[in-house]
Amino acid sequence: MDFYYNKQKAQINSPEEENFVSHGGSVVSTKKKMIKGTSEKSKKKIDMADMVLIASMNDDLLHNILLRLPAKSFAFASCVNRSWNNVCNRILSRPKMVSAFSRNPNQTRAGEEVLDKVLSKPIRPDFVIANITCGNMEETLTLITERVGSRVPIIVSVVAGILGKEACNDNPGEVKHHVTTDDGLSVVANFAILLTIGYLPGIKVDVIPVIQAKGESEADIGDKFVMGIRNYVSVVSGHAAPACLILFGEDTHATEPILHKLDYAMPAETIIVGDQIGEFLHKCGNERRNVQLHKDDSRVLAGLIFARDRHRPAQAGKIHFDTAISRAMSSVDLRYKAANVRVSRRPRCPSTLLTAKRGGEAEVLNGDQILDDINDFLGNQLWENDPYLGVLKRRKYSIGLEEKPKIMASLVFHQVTGADEQDLLVNGAEIRTGDYFQVYLPDLKVAEASLNAVSSQLRNLKSKPNKPEVVGGFVFVGSRRGDSFFGRQNADCSPFLENFPELPFGGIFCNSEIGRSLFVEDGEEKKEVSIRRCLHVYSSVYLIVSYTS
Repeated sequence: MDFYYNKQKAQINSPEEENFVSHGGSVVSTKKKMIKGTSEKSKKKIDMADMVLIASMNDDLLHNILLRLPAKSFAFASCVNRSWNNVCNRILSRPKMVSAFSRNPNQTRAGEEVLDKVLSKPIRPDFVIANITCGNMEETLTLITERVGSRVPIIVSVVAGILGKEACNDNPGEVKHHVTTDDGLSVVANFAILLTIGYLPGIKVDVIPVIQAKGESEADIGDKFVMGIRNYVSVVSGHAAPACLILFGEDTHATEPILHKLDYAMPAETIIVGDQIGEFLHKCGNERRNVQLHKDDSRVLAGLIFARDRHRPAQAGKIHFDTAISRAMSSVDLRYKAANVRVSRRPRCPSTLLTAKRGGEAEVLNGDQILDDINDFLGNQLWENDPYLGVLKRRKYSIGLEEKPKIMASLVFHQVTGADEQDLLVNGAEIRTGDYFQVYLPDLKVAEASLNAVSSQLRNLKSKPNKPEVVGGFVFVGSRRGDSFFGRQNADCSPFLENFPELPFGGIFCNSEIGRSLFVEDGEEKKEVSIRRCLHVYSSVYLIVSYTS
Protein backbone atom coordinates (compact mmCIF):
# COMPACT_ATOMS: atom_id res chain seq x y z
CA MET A 1 0.00 0.00 0.00
CA ASP A 2 1.63 3.25 -1.13
CA PHE A 3 0.95 6.69 0.26
CA TYR A 4 2.65 9.89 -0.72
CA TYR A 5 4.40 12.98 0.58
CA ASN A 6 3.57 16.64 0.93
CA LYS A 7 5.25 19.46 2.86
CA GLN A 8 2.02 21.28 3.75
CA LYS A 9 0.91 20.95 7.39
CA ALA A 10 -2.47 19.59 8.42
CA GLN A 11 -5.17 22.10 9.27
CA ILE A 12 -6.47 21.84 12.86
CA ASN A 13 -10.00 23.16 13.21
CA SER A 14 -11.35 21.97 16.58
CA PRO A 15 -10.10 22.18 20.20
CA GLU A 16 -10.02 18.39 20.44
CA GLU A 17 -7.89 18.13 17.32
CA GLU A 18 -5.58 20.90 18.49
CA ASN A 19 -5.23 19.13 21.84
CA PHE A 20 -4.39 15.89 20.05
CA VAL A 21 -1.59 17.44 18.02
CA SER A 22 -0.23 19.59 20.88
CA HIS A 23 0.07 16.48 23.07
CA GLY A 24 2.32 14.81 20.57
CA GLY A 25 -0.36 12.75 18.88
CA SER A 26 1.07 13.66 15.47
CA VAL A 27 2.42 10.44 14.02
CA VAL A 28 4.81 12.46 11.89
CA SER A 29 6.53 13.96 14.92
CA THR A 30 6.84 10.52 16.50
CA LYS A 31 8.27 9.08 13.31
CA LYS A 32 10.74 11.96 12.95
CA LYS A 33 12.03 11.29 16.45
CA MET A 34 12.53 7.66 15.56
CA ILE A 35 14.21 8.47 12.25
CA LYS A 36 16.65 10.91 13.83
CA GLY A 37 18.25 8.09 15.73
CA THR A 38 17.18 8.74 19.29
CA SER A 39 18.42 6.19 21.78
CA GLU A 40 16.48 3.01 22.47
CA LYS A 41 15.88 4.22 25.98
CA SER A 42 14.28 7.52 24.91
CA LYS A 43 12.07 5.72 22.41
CA LYS A 44 10.53 3.65 25.21
CA LYS A 45 9.75 6.66 27.39
CA ILE A 46 6.39 7.53 25.91
CA ASP A 47 4.23 9.86 27.93
CA MET A 48 1.34 7.86 29.37
CA ALA A 49 -1.04 10.82 29.03
CA ASP A 50 -0.45 10.85 25.29
CA MET A 51 -1.18 7.14 25.03
CA VAL A 52 -4.38 7.48 27.06
CA LEU A 53 -5.51 10.40 24.91
CA ILE A 54 -4.86 8.51 21.66
CA ALA A 55 -6.55 5.36 22.91
CA SER A 56 -9.63 7.23 24.11
CA MET A 57 -10.40 8.91 20.80
CA ASN A 58 -13.44 7.59 18.99
CA ASP A 59 -13.33 6.79 15.27
CA ASP A 60 -15.23 9.94 14.25
CA LEU A 61 -12.71 12.24 15.93
CA LEU A 62 -9.81 10.22 14.56
CA HIS A 63 -11.37 10.33 11.08
CA ASN A 64 -11.63 14.15 11.20
CA ILE A 65 -8.00 14.48 12.28
CA LEU A 66 -6.52 12.01 9.79
CA LEU A 67 -8.58 13.43 6.95
CA ARG A 68 -6.68 16.74 7.26
CA LEU A 69 -3.19 15.27 7.27
CA PRO A 70 -0.97 15.74 4.22
CA ALA A 71 -0.09 12.59 2.33
CA LYS A 72 3.16 11.54 4.04
CA SER A 73 1.82 12.16 7.54
CA PHE A 74 -1.27 10.18 6.58
CA ALA A 75 0.96 7.31 5.42
CA PHE A 76 2.69 7.18 8.81
CA ALA A 77 -0.66 7.33 10.59
CA SER A 78 -1.93 4.29 8.70
CA CYS A 79 0.92 2.23 10.23
CA VAL A 80 0.24 3.03 13.91
CA ASN A 81 -2.14 0.15 14.61
CA ARG A 82 -5.00 -1.79 13.08
CA SER A 83 -7.66 0.64 14.26
CA TRP A 84 -5.90 3.62 12.67
CA ASN A 85 -5.29 1.63 9.50
CA ASN A 86 -9.00 0.81 9.26
CA VAL A 87 -9.92 4.49 9.60
CA CYS A 88 -7.33 5.40 6.93
CA ASN A 89 -8.76 2.80 4.57
CA ARG A 90 -12.26 4.21 5.05
CA ILE A 91 -10.95 7.69 4.18
CA LEU A 92 -9.40 6.29 1.03
CA SER A 93 -12.51 4.38 0.01
CA ARG A 94 -13.82 7.38 -1.91
CA PRO A 95 -12.38 8.28 -5.34
CA LYS A 96 -10.48 11.44 -6.03
CA MET A 97 -9.04 13.17 -9.10
CA VAL A 98 -7.09 16.37 -8.48
CA SER A 99 -5.46 18.81 -10.92
CA ALA A 100 -3.41 21.96 -10.34
CA PHE A 101 -1.13 24.09 -12.49
CA SER A 102 1.79 26.42 -11.88
CA ARG A 103 3.21 29.12 -14.13
CA ASN A 104 6.45 29.43 -12.13
CA PRO A 105 9.18 29.84 -14.80
CA ASN A 106 11.54 27.59 -12.81
CA GLN A 107 10.66 24.06 -13.90
CA THR A 108 11.76 22.32 -10.69
CA ARG A 109 10.00 24.79 -8.40
CA ALA A 110 6.86 24.66 -10.53
CA GLY A 111 6.88 20.87 -10.30
CA GLU A 112 7.24 21.02 -6.52
CA GLU A 113 4.39 23.53 -6.28
CA VAL A 114 1.89 21.34 -8.11
CA LEU A 115 3.03 18.21 -6.31
CA ASP A 116 2.59 19.95 -2.96
CA LYS A 117 -0.90 21.03 -3.98
CA VAL A 118 -2.24 17.72 -5.28
CA LEU A 119 -0.68 15.80 -2.38
CA SER A 120 -1.92 18.19 0.30
CA LYS A 121 -4.64 15.70 1.29
CA PRO A 122 -4.66 11.90 1.59
CA ILE A 123 -4.55 10.08 -1.73
CA ARG A 124 -3.29 6.77 -3.08
CA PRO A 125 -2.48 7.53 -6.74
CA ASP A 126 -3.57 5.11 -9.44
CA PHE A 127 -2.10 7.31 -12.19
CA VAL A 128 -0.37 10.63 -12.84
CA ILE A 129 -0.57 12.90 -15.90
CA ALA A 130 1.86 15.81 -16.18
CA ASN A 131 1.59 18.34 -19.01
CA ILE A 132 4.25 20.98 -19.65
CA THR A 133 4.31 23.74 -22.24
CA CYS A 134 8.08 23.45 -22.76
CA GLY A 135 11.15 22.24 -20.88
CA ASN A 136 12.61 18.84 -20.02
CA MET A 137 10.12 15.97 -19.83
CA GLU A 138 12.68 13.61 -18.26
CA GLU A 139 13.25 16.04 -15.39
CA THR A 140 9.53 16.24 -14.69
CA LEU A 141 9.11 12.46 -14.88
CA THR A 142 11.98 11.92 -12.43
CA LEU A 143 10.63 14.49 -9.97
CA ILE A 144 7.16 12.92 -9.98
CA THR A 145 8.50 9.38 -9.61
CA GLU A 146 10.54 10.42 -6.56
CA ARG A 147 7.43 11.82 -4.90
CA VAL A 148 4.73 9.28 -5.77
CA GLY A 149 6.81 6.11 -6.03
CA SER A 150 7.93 3.83 -8.82
CA ARG A 151 4.79 1.69 -9.07
CA VAL A 152 2.47 4.42 -10.38
CA PRO A 153 1.89 4.72 -14.17
CA ILE A 154 2.87 8.19 -15.40
CA ILE A 155 2.57 10.10 -18.68
CA VAL A 156 4.41 13.38 -19.24
CA SER A 157 3.60 15.36 -22.38
CA VAL A 158 4.50 18.64 -24.03
CA VAL A 159 1.33 20.53 -25.00
CA ALA A 160 0.27 23.77 -26.68
CA GLY A 161 -1.02 25.21 -23.40
CA ILE A 162 -2.76 24.39 -20.13
CA LEU A 163 -5.83 25.52 -18.24
CA GLY A 164 -7.46 24.79 -14.92
CA LYS A 165 -6.97 26.05 -11.36
CA GLU A 166 -3.68 27.54 -10.22
CA ALA A 167 -1.88 25.81 -7.36
CA CYS A 168 -1.06 29.02 -5.48
CA ASN A 169 -4.58 30.49 -5.29
CA ASP A 170 -7.14 28.05 -6.81
CA ASN A 171 -8.13 30.69 -9.37
CA PRO A 172 -9.06 29.48 -12.88
CA GLY A 173 -6.83 30.50 -15.78
CA GLU A 174 -4.98 29.42 -18.89
CA VAL A 175 -1.41 29.58 -20.18
CA LYS A 176 -0.55 29.24 -23.86
CA HIS A 177 2.87 27.96 -24.93
CA HIS A 178 3.69 30.93 -27.14
CA VAL A 179 2.77 34.50 -26.30
CA THR A 180 3.29 37.46 -28.63
CA THR A 181 4.99 40.43 -26.99
CA ASP A 182 3.31 43.83 -26.78
CA ASP A 183 5.19 45.09 -29.84
CA GLY A 184 3.79 42.18 -31.85
CA LEU A 185 7.21 41.45 -33.30
CA SER A 186 8.41 38.50 -31.26
CA VAL A 187 7.09 35.37 -29.62
CA VAL A 188 8.26 34.08 -26.26
CA ALA A 189 7.82 30.62 -24.74
CA ASN A 190 5.87 30.40 -21.48
CA PHE A 191 6.67 27.56 -19.11
CA ALA A 192 3.78 26.09 -17.15
CA ILE A 193 2.98 22.68 -15.74
CA LEU A 194 -0.32 20.96 -15.03
CA LEU A 195 -0.37 17.92 -12.77
CA THR A 196 -3.30 15.51 -12.45
CA ILE A 197 -3.39 12.66 -9.96
CA GLY A 198 -6.23 10.18 -9.70
CA TYR A 199 -7.33 7.53 -7.24
CA LEU A 200 -10.26 5.48 -8.56
CA PRO A 201 -11.15 2.48 -6.36
CA GLY A 202 -12.52 -0.39 -8.41
CA ILE A 203 -10.51 0.69 -11.46
CA LYS A 204 -7.09 -0.60 -12.53
CA VAL A 205 -4.93 1.78 -14.56
CA ASP A 206 -1.75 1.32 -16.57
CA VAL A 207 0.06 2.77 -19.59
CA ILE A 208 0.28 0.88 -22.87
CA PRO A 209 2.58 2.56 -25.44
CA VAL A 210 2.71 2.33 -29.22
CA ILE A 211 6.34 2.13 -30.34
CA GLN A 212 7.05 1.86 -34.07
CA ALA A 213 10.15 0.01 -35.22
CA LYS A 214 11.83 0.97 -38.48
CA GLY A 215 9.86 -0.48 -41.39
CA GLU A 216 6.90 -1.52 -39.24
CA SER A 217 3.53 -0.64 -40.77
CA GLU A 218 0.75 1.38 -39.12
CA ALA A 219 -1.57 -1.61 -39.58
CA ASP A 220 0.76 -3.89 -37.61
CA ILE A 221 1.36 -1.51 -34.71
CA GLY A 222 -2.34 -0.66 -34.63
CA ASP A 223 -3.17 -4.36 -34.28
CA LYS A 224 -0.60 -4.75 -31.49
CA PHE A 225 -2.03 -1.74 -29.65
CA VAL A 226 -5.59 -3.02 -29.80
CA MET A 227 -4.56 -6.53 -28.76
CA GLY A 228 -2.41 -5.15 -25.94
CA ILE A 229 -5.40 -3.24 -24.57
CA ARG A 230 -7.70 -6.26 -24.92
CA ASN A 231 -5.22 -8.55 -23.18
CA TYR A 232 -4.69 -6.15 -20.27
CA VAL A 233 -8.40 -5.58 -19.77
CA SER A 234 -9.12 -9.31 -20.04
CA VAL A 235 -6.71 -10.06 -17.20
CA VAL A 236 -8.00 -7.22 -15.02
CA SER A 237 -11.72 -7.33 -15.81
CA GLY A 238 -12.44 -10.67 -17.39
CA HIS A 239 -13.65 -9.06 -20.62
CA ALA A 240 -12.09 -7.03 -23.45
CA ALA A 241 -13.67 -3.58 -23.12
CA PRO A 242 -11.89 -0.84 -21.14
CA ALA A 243 -14.02 1.81 -19.43
CA CYS A 244 -11.90 4.71 -20.68
CA LEU A 245 -8.78 5.48 -22.72
CA ILE A 246 -6.78 8.73 -22.38
CA LEU A 247 -4.34 9.02 -25.27
CA PHE A 248 -1.30 11.18 -25.99
CA GLY A 249 0.30 11.11 -29.45
CA GLU A 250 3.39 12.28 -31.28
CA ASP A 251 3.32 14.49 -34.38
CA THR A 252 3.55 11.65 -36.88
CA HIS A 253 1.41 10.38 -39.76
CA ALA A 254 1.06 7.03 -37.94
CA THR A 255 -1.32 8.33 -35.26
CA GLU A 256 -4.41 8.89 -37.42
CA PRO A 257 -4.84 5.35 -38.84
CA ILE A 258 -4.16 3.83 -35.41
CA LEU A 259 -6.77 6.06 -33.75
CA HIS A 260 -9.36 5.13 -36.38
CA LYS A 261 -8.57 1.45 -35.88
CA LEU A 262 -8.99 1.92 -32.13
CA ASP A 263 -12.31 3.70 -32.70
CA TYR A 264 -13.41 0.77 -34.87
CA ALA A 265 -12.24 -1.91 -32.41
CA MET A 266 -13.53 -0.53 -29.09
CA PRO A 267 -17.21 -0.92 -28.16
CA ALA A 268 -19.42 2.17 -28.03
CA GLU A 269 -19.39 2.33 -24.22
CA THR A 270 -15.61 2.85 -24.09
CA ILE A 271 -14.74 6.53 -23.66
CA ILE A 272 -11.79 7.70 -25.80
CA VAL A 273 -10.26 11.15 -25.31
CA GLY A 274 -6.83 12.71 -25.70
CA ASP A 275 -4.30 14.82 -27.57
CA GLN A 276 -3.27 13.53 -31.00
CA ILE A 277 -0.23 15.71 -31.71
CA GLY A 278 2.53 16.47 -29.24
CA GLU A 279 5.47 14.82 -27.48
CA PHE A 280 5.38 12.42 -24.55
CA LEU A 281 7.31 10.18 -22.18
CA HIS A 282 5.70 7.38 -20.22
CA LYS A 283 6.37 5.01 -17.34
CA CYS A 284 4.28 1.89 -16.87
CA GLY A 285 3.26 0.72 -13.43
CA ASN A 286 5.83 -2.10 -13.44
CA GLU A 287 8.74 0.09 -14.59
CA ARG A 288 11.01 2.12 -12.33
CA ARG A 289 11.70 4.76 -14.99
CA ASN A 290 11.03 5.76 -18.59
CA VAL A 291 12.17 3.01 -20.96
CA GLN A 292 14.76 4.17 -23.48
CA LEU A 293 13.97 3.47 -27.15
CA HIS A 294 16.13 1.47 -29.48
CA LYS A 295 18.01 3.42 -32.12
CA ASP A 296 15.46 3.23 -34.97
CA ASP A 297 12.30 3.08 -32.86
CA SER A 298 9.89 6.01 -32.55
CA ARG A 299 7.08 6.87 -30.15
CA VAL A 300 3.62 7.07 -31.69
CA LEU A 301 1.04 6.93 -28.89
CA ALA A 302 0.70 6.21 -25.20
CA GLY A 303 -2.63 5.30 -23.67
CA LEU A 304 -3.76 5.33 -20.05
CA ILE A 305 -6.04 2.28 -19.87
CA PHE A 306 -8.84 2.35 -17.28
CA ALA A 307 -10.25 -1.14 -16.68
CA ARG A 308 -12.82 -2.26 -14.13
CA ASP A 309 -11.28 -4.50 -11.49
CA ARG A 310 -12.91 -7.94 -11.33
CA HIS A 311 -11.87 -8.10 -7.65
CA ARG A 312 -13.62 -4.87 -6.70
CA PRO A 313 -15.25 -5.28 -3.26
CA ALA A 314 -19.00 -5.80 -3.46
CA GLN A 315 -19.68 -2.83 -1.16
CA ALA A 316 -17.52 -0.46 -3.23
CA GLY A 317 -19.20 2.16 -5.39
CA LYS A 318 -18.88 2.46 -9.14
CA ILE A 319 -16.80 4.88 -11.20
CA HIS A 320 -18.46 6.41 -14.29
CA PHE A 321 -16.82 8.14 -17.26
CA ASP A 322 -18.77 10.59 -19.43
CA THR A 323 -17.82 12.95 -22.25
CA ALA A 324 -19.24 16.09 -23.79
CA ILE A 325 -17.93 17.95 -26.84
CA SER A 326 -18.15 21.65 -27.64
CA ARG A 327 -17.65 22.22 -31.37
CA ALA A 328 -16.93 25.39 -33.29
CA MET A 329 -16.73 24.34 -36.96
CA SER A 330 -19.43 25.37 -39.41
CA SER A 331 -19.67 23.89 -42.92
CA VAL A 332 -20.14 26.00 -46.04
CA ASP A 333 -21.73 24.89 -49.28
CA LEU A 334 -18.54 24.00 -51.11
CA ARG A 335 -18.16 20.27 -51.84
CA TYR A 336 -15.41 18.53 -53.80
CA LYS A 337 -14.02 15.13 -54.69
CA ALA A 338 -10.26 14.57 -54.48
CA ALA A 339 -8.86 13.92 -57.96
CA ASN A 340 -5.10 13.54 -57.55
CA VAL A 341 -3.44 13.16 -54.15
CA ARG A 342 0.22 13.20 -53.17
CA VAL A 343 1.31 12.82 -49.54
CA SER A 344 4.51 14.10 -47.98
CA ARG A 345 5.75 11.24 -45.82
CA ARG A 346 8.02 13.26 -43.57
CA PRO A 347 8.38 11.65 -40.13
CA ARG A 348 6.78 14.73 -38.54
CA CYS A 349 4.32 17.35 -39.75
CA PRO A 350 2.99 15.35 -42.71
CA SER A 351 1.13 17.26 -45.42
CA THR A 352 -0.94 16.51 -48.52
CA LEU A 353 -1.00 18.01 -52.04
CA LEU A 354 -4.21 17.53 -53.99
CA THR A 355 -6.41 18.59 -56.89
CA ALA A 356 -10.18 18.16 -56.88
CA LYS A 357 -13.45 18.25 -58.80
CA ARG A 358 -16.51 20.21 -57.79
CA GLY A 359 -19.46 18.05 -56.82
CA GLY A 360 -21.06 16.62 -59.99
CA GLU A 361 -18.54 18.23 -62.40
CA ALA A 362 -15.81 16.66 -64.54
CA GLU A 363 -13.30 19.53 -64.56
CA VAL A 364 -10.25 19.03 -62.34
CA LEU A 365 -9.33 22.15 -60.38
CA ASN A 366 -5.78 22.97 -59.36
CA GLY A 367 -4.82 24.50 -56.03
CA ASP A 368 -5.24 28.13 -57.07
CA GLN A 369 -8.66 27.45 -58.57
CA ILE A 370 -9.89 25.73 -55.41
CA LEU A 371 -8.62 28.63 -53.30
CA ASP A 372 -10.32 31.12 -55.63
CA ASP A 373 -13.58 29.19 -55.16
CA ILE A 374 -13.29 29.44 -51.40
CA ASN A 375 -12.14 33.06 -51.45
CA ASP A 376 -15.02 34.15 -53.69
CA PHE A 377 -17.49 32.39 -51.42
CA LEU A 378 -16.03 34.15 -48.36
CA GLY A 379 -15.94 37.59 -49.93
CA ASN A 380 -12.15 37.80 -50.31
CA GLN A 381 -11.55 37.03 -46.63
CA LEU A 382 -10.02 33.60 -47.04
CA TRP A 383 -7.17 33.64 -44.56
CA GLU A 384 -9.06 35.62 -41.92
CA ASN A 385 -11.46 32.66 -41.67
CA ASP A 386 -8.87 29.87 -41.21
CA PRO A 387 -10.46 27.36 -43.65
CA TYR A 388 -10.35 23.59 -43.20
CA LEU A 389 -11.29 20.66 -45.39
CA GLY A 390 -13.62 18.18 -43.71
CA VAL A 391 -12.69 14.96 -45.50
CA LEU A 392 -15.05 11.98 -45.41
CA LYS A 393 -12.83 8.90 -45.26
CA ARG A 394 -14.44 5.53 -45.93
CA ARG A 395 -11.91 2.84 -45.00
CA LYS A 396 -11.88 -0.89 -44.34
CA TYR A 397 -10.79 -1.98 -40.87
CA SER A 398 -10.07 -5.28 -39.19
CA ILE A 399 -7.96 -6.49 -36.29
CA GLY A 400 -5.31 -8.93 -37.44
CA LEU A 401 -6.63 -11.87 -39.45
CA GLU A 402 -9.43 -12.70 -37.05
CA GLU A 403 -12.30 -11.06 -38.87
CA LYS A 404 -13.58 -9.88 -42.22
CA PRO A 405 -12.75 -6.20 -42.91
CA LYS A 406 -15.62 -3.76 -42.45
CA ILE A 407 -16.10 -0.25 -43.77
CA MET A 408 -16.19 2.66 -41.35
CA ALA A 409 -16.73 6.29 -42.40
CA SER A 410 -14.89 9.04 -40.49
CA LEU A 411 -14.84 12.82 -40.84
CA VAL A 412 -11.35 14.31 -40.42
CA PHE A 413 -10.33 17.98 -40.62
CA HIS A 414 -7.27 19.19 -42.53
CA GLN A 415 -6.17 22.82 -42.34
CA VAL A 416 -5.67 24.60 -45.69
CA THR A 417 -2.15 26.07 -45.67
CA GLY A 418 -1.51 27.18 -49.27
CA ALA A 419 -1.80 26.55 -53.00
CA ASP A 420 -0.10 26.98 -56.35
CA GLU A 421 -0.90 26.40 -60.02
CA GLN A 422 -0.74 22.67 -59.42
CA ASP A 423 -2.00 21.67 -55.99
CA LEU A 424 -3.84 22.66 -52.85
CA LEU A 425 -1.69 22.15 -49.75
CA VAL A 426 -3.27 20.92 -46.49
CA ASN A 427 -1.88 19.64 -43.20
CA GLY A 428 -1.99 15.96 -42.39
CA ALA A 429 -2.07 12.75 -44.37
CA GLU A 430 -4.37 9.79 -45.08
CA ILE A 431 -6.38 11.55 -47.85
CA ARG A 432 -7.03 9.39 -50.89
CA THR A 433 -8.18 9.93 -54.45
CA GLY A 434 -11.97 9.73 -54.51
CA ASP A 435 -12.49 11.07 -50.98
CA TYR A 436 -15.25 13.67 -50.72
CA PHE A 437 -14.60 16.83 -48.75
CA GLN A 438 -16.37 20.01 -47.75
CA VAL A 439 -15.06 23.38 -46.58
CA TYR A 440 -15.42 24.20 -42.87
CA LEU A 441 -14.78 27.42 -40.97
CA PRO A 442 -14.50 28.20 -37.24
CA ASP A 443 -17.64 29.97 -36.04
CA LEU A 444 -17.80 31.81 -32.70
CA LYS A 445 -21.61 31.63 -32.55
CA VAL A 446 -21.49 27.86 -32.99
CA ALA A 447 -18.85 27.61 -30.25
CA GLU A 448 -20.85 29.70 -27.78
CA ALA A 449 -24.04 27.72 -28.41
CA SER A 450 -22.14 24.46 -28.09
CA LEU A 451 -20.55 25.56 -24.79
CA ASN A 452 -24.01 26.27 -23.41
CA ALA A 453 -25.14 22.81 -24.52
CA VAL A 454 -22.18 21.19 -22.74
CA SER A 455 -22.91 23.14 -19.57
CA SER A 456 -26.52 21.94 -19.73
CA GLN A 457 -25.32 18.36 -20.24
CA LEU A 458 -23.17 18.58 -17.10
CA ARG A 459 -26.07 20.11 -15.19
CA ASN A 460 -28.26 17.17 -16.20
CA LEU A 461 -25.58 14.80 -14.94
CA LYS A 462 -26.13 16.14 -11.42
CA SER A 463 -29.87 15.43 -11.63
CA LYS A 464 -29.63 11.75 -12.61
CA PRO A 465 -31.71 9.40 -10.45
CA ASN A 466 -28.60 7.64 -9.05
CA LYS A 467 -27.19 11.03 -7.90
CA PRO A 468 -23.59 10.63 -9.09
CA GLU A 469 -20.89 12.59 -7.28
CA VAL A 470 -18.51 14.26 -9.77
CA VAL A 471 -14.97 13.66 -8.49
CA GLY A 472 -12.84 14.82 -11.41
CA GLY A 473 -12.78 16.60 -14.74
CA PHE A 474 -10.36 17.16 -17.61
CA VAL A 475 -10.76 19.03 -20.89
CA PHE A 476 -8.86 18.75 -24.18
CA VAL A 477 -9.16 22.12 -25.95
CA GLY A 478 -8.25 23.08 -29.51
CA SER A 479 -5.17 25.31 -29.47
CA ARG A 480 -6.94 28.05 -31.45
CA ARG A 481 -9.66 28.40 -28.83
CA GLY A 482 -9.19 30.01 -25.44
CA ASP A 483 -9.48 33.58 -24.19
CA SER A 484 -8.37 35.14 -27.50
CA PHE A 485 -10.97 33.22 -29.54
CA PHE A 486 -13.93 33.93 -27.26
CA GLY A 487 -12.88 37.45 -26.26
CA ARG A 488 -13.44 36.62 -22.60
CA GLN A 489 -11.67 34.70 -19.88
CA ASN A 490 -12.16 31.06 -18.96
CA ALA A 491 -14.80 30.29 -21.59
CA ASP A 492 -13.60 26.72 -22.06
CA CYS A 493 -13.53 26.26 -18.27
CA SER A 494 -17.06 27.59 -17.87
CA PRO A 495 -18.97 24.25 -18.00
CA PHE A 496 -16.95 23.05 -14.99
CA LEU A 497 -16.98 26.42 -13.19
CA GLU A 498 -20.74 26.87 -13.59
CA ASN A 499 -21.71 23.38 -12.46
CA PHE A 500 -18.89 22.25 -10.16
CA PRO A 501 -17.16 25.40 -8.88
CA GLU A 502 -15.15 23.53 -6.23
CA LEU A 503 -13.92 20.82 -8.61
CA PRO A 504 -10.08 20.80 -9.01
CA PHE A 505 -10.24 20.21 -12.79
CA GLY A 506 -7.50 20.58 -15.38
CA GLY A 507 -7.10 20.75 -19.14
CA ILE A 508 -4.68 21.18 -22.02
CA PHE A 509 -4.62 22.94 -25.38
CA CYS A 510 -4.14 20.48 -28.25
CA ASN A 511 -3.28 20.69 -31.92
CA SER A 512 -5.83 17.95 -32.58
CA GLU A 513 -8.30 16.85 -29.91
CA ILE A 514 -9.42 13.25 -29.57
CA GLY A 515 -13.03 12.57 -28.61
CA ARG A 516 -15.39 9.88 -29.86
CA SER A 517 -18.70 10.86 -31.37
CA LEU A 518 -21.15 9.60 -33.97
CA PHE A 519 -23.52 11.58 -36.15
CA VAL A 520 -25.77 10.93 -39.12
CA GLU A 521 -25.96 13.05 -42.27
CA ASP A 522 -27.05 12.77 -45.89
CA GLY A 523 -24.43 11.16 -48.11
CA GLU A 524 -23.60 11.90 -51.72
CA GLU A 525 -26.43 9.67 -52.90
CA LYS A 526 -29.01 11.22 -50.54
CA LYS A 527 -28.75 8.24 -48.19
CA GLU A 528 -28.22 8.61 -44.47
CA VAL A 529 -24.64 7.78 -43.54
CA SER A 530 -23.35 7.09 -40.01
CA ILE A 531 -20.08 8.97 -39.66
CA ARG A 532 -17.55 8.68 -36.85
CA ARG A 533 -15.78 11.79 -35.62
CA CYS A 534 -12.85 10.95 -33.36
CA LEU A 535 -10.39 13.73 -34.31
CA HIS A 536 -11.41 17.38 -33.91
CA VAL A 537 -10.22 20.95 -34.37
CA TYR A 538 -11.51 24.12 -32.65
CA SER A 539 -13.32 21.91 -30.15
CA SER A 540 -13.29 21.20 -26.42
CA VAL A 541 -13.62 17.57 -25.34
CA TYR A 542 -14.71 17.23 -21.70
CA LEU A 543 -14.06 14.13 -19.61
CA ILE A 544 -16.20 13.88 -16.46
CA VAL A 545 -15.42 11.28 -13.80
CA SER A 546 -18.21 10.54 -11.30
CA TYR A 547 -19.00 8.06 -8.58
CA THR A 548 -22.11 6.34 -7.25
CA SER A 549 -22.10 4.49 -3.94
